[in-house]
Amino acid sequence: MKILCDRNQLQEAFSFVAGIAAQKTPKPILQHVLLDAQKDRVTLYATDQEILAQVSLDSVKVSKLGKVLLPAKETSALLRELSDPTLTLAGKEFRCTLESGGGSFVLVGDDPDKFPSHSRALKDGQSFSMPAGSFVDMVRKTIFAAAREESRYMINGLLMDCRQDCLRLVGTDGRRLALNYYNFPGAEQPTLKVVVPHRALQVLSRAVTEDSKEEIKISCTDNQAGFEFGNFRLITQLLENSFPDYEVVIPKSAETSCDLDRHLLERNVRQVAVLSSGDLRVIKLNFENQSLELSAESADKGRADQVMPVDVKGAGGALSFNPDYLLEALKVADQDVVRLDMSDDSKPAKLTLGEAFTYVLMPISGS
Repeated sequence: MKILCDRNQLQEAFSFVAGIAAQKTPKPILQHVLLDAQKDRVTLYATDQEILAQVSLDSVKVSKLGKVLLPAKETSALLRELSDPTLTLAGKEFRCTLESGGGSFVLVGDDPDKFPSHSRALKDGQSFSMPAGSFVDMVRKTIFAAAREESRYMINGLLMDCRQDCLRLVGTDGRRLALNYYNFPGAEQPTLKVVVPHRALQVLSRAVTEDSKEEIKISCTDNQAGFEFGNFRLITQLLENSFPDYEVVIPKSAETSCDLDRHLLERNVRQVAVLSSGDLRVIKLNFENQSLELSAESADKGRADQVMPVDVKGAGGALSFNPDYLLEALKVADQDVVRLDMSDDSKPAKLTLGEAFTYVLMPISGS
């Protein structure tokens, strides 16, 4: 195998697939990326046997056909460090020589014939298309709320709920819930409800810019989901759909509502949170007399108080939250003015952070 290619394009493509290559595994071959040089293109593959990532490069010169396995971590690091605009890769047996500028680097891989099958295809599924940038933006606004604990495996991903010409993405860890939706224009869309692992969506997000107008095709079967855009392709196993009924969680009414300057709220939360306890991060929000007082206290660090003007409608009251949960949501909000609907510390509060962006947060009781 021998190819000449653009370094930037190879680095971008390699970075996408290398995000899937397993870091810790009893099968060392999964720590590699397969490079397959065909007549008119080069295709890169990586898999951890639950997710498969693939990307093709057309702007390459293939001098000799063939396949080679490249160590994912080391090759990614090397491509980032090189500066010459083009490079040559020549593979023979289990080694690949990379030449760029005046440098020559030999990468030791494995037997490409032993790499897991990468001819996976989705059959008998349902599919729809939408702007790739819009989908990645939805992921950004919901994935931070998805569970990470192994004990909560069933919600270690995002619910993708498509019905009535609307796609909803939902993430939750049991303490908070983020919901974002997209209304399809025109033709009727399929009805489906699946849970996509957060790791697959994180890798996908790194390959698509939020301003991308290119269409992404999303396909789903009973146990797999596929994402195709341009020369990129990703197939993932789905999580078992034991996702909670998110519509029941979203409050339908509130005793108090208020509009808040998002930037001012975010700044004040950050300031007050400095003096929240390290073991149990809590800040208190007290709404009264058209003002919001934020406070936090730690026995061994001190106390913080901050007041900001707000438009309070209703009874007012006080709630306590984990400041990190507030900040993560405010960071990805669309609007400069956000709305908070609340009742008491036994019921979840709802933040409207955009026209299609809702965030539900459970208060910390008794603090």
